[in-house]
Amino acid sequence: MDEHQKSLLHSTSLLFPPPKGVKFSYGTAGFRADASLLSSTVFRVGILTALRAVKTGAVIGLMITASHNKVTDNGVKVADPSGGMLTKEWEPFADEIANADGADELVRIIDGFVRKENIDFDGVHPAEILLARDTRPSGVSLIDAAKQGIDSIIGAIANDLGILTTPQLHWMVRARNKGFKATEQDYFEQLVTSYR
Repeated sequence: MDEHQKSLLHSTSLLFPPPKGVKFSYGTAGFRADASLLSSTVFRVGILTALRAVKTGAVIGLMITASHNKVTDNGVKVADPSGGMLTKEWEPFADEIANADGADELVRIIDGFVRKENIDFDGVHPAEILLARDTRPSGVSLIDAAKQGIDSIIGAIANDLGILTTPQLHWMVRARNKGFKATEQDYFEQLVTSYR
């Protein structure tokens, strides 16, 4: 990463300090916690999705949801290009950046990971991330945190799809990467025609 990219990451991450004394772990449900603790983590997952989009040259998804958990909880999970879950190889990186102690450590971790993964910021690779959320009130501010994380990676574009279900977002990511139309209406048409 060049100095401009590092500086942008550093300055935006100062807006999202991590909560003290909380350790996050990415699993099959992504990161989940009380919504009041998640802004920093969601911001950092925004960065991760942007890096994943640059690395793969594909559309990635970011979903804000805690499924059936209580309304004060929320969470964030990543949809990989296939529409499946984030590859397990990137989960340790997710944990590492979620638990980084501050801006300096976060930028150091990201820079090391970018080097290790040979993520090329040449501007040739598209970096689009589809975002969606469920109906929890905290989803609005968490989507904003995710957008700021995505925007901190030069060339990454956040496409906010509004309120969707998790299966809808996963389907849309997969459809977009296969070159198909991927709106909510397309999802329902695909669902209906699948049962004819």
